[in-house]
Amino acid sequence: MNYNLDEIKTLLEDDIRLLGYDDLRYAIFKGIENDREEYQIRMEKSEDSFEVYMTADRASLMGKYTFENPFDAMNQFLNIMQSRILTNRRRIRDGDPPEYSCSLWDK
Repeated sequence: MNYNLDEIKTLLEDDIRLLGYDDLRYAIFKGIENDREEYQIRMEKSEDSFEVYMTADRASLMGKYTFENPFDAMNQFLNIMQSRILTNRRRIRDGDPPEYSCSLWDK
């Protein structure tokens, strides 16, 4: 099925803003090698599926999920975002350094 990637990106970015997750590192449909950062949540379109994954240190790949439906991919993307916020808040609470500096866990 053909999906309008601009519409999907707009919907996902609106959800990110509504949730207040703007300060997290993320990329939506930038291309696999473009604008890569460490600890970044990414969503890419492959031939007939949507891939959601996170980069780790040195921008290596960490966990990849593949979906046929963009809305399932969007849900996974937002779930990973929430997970990163909770993980980094726990790290700070426990005296460990966060993955990177972000207003969502830096207080």
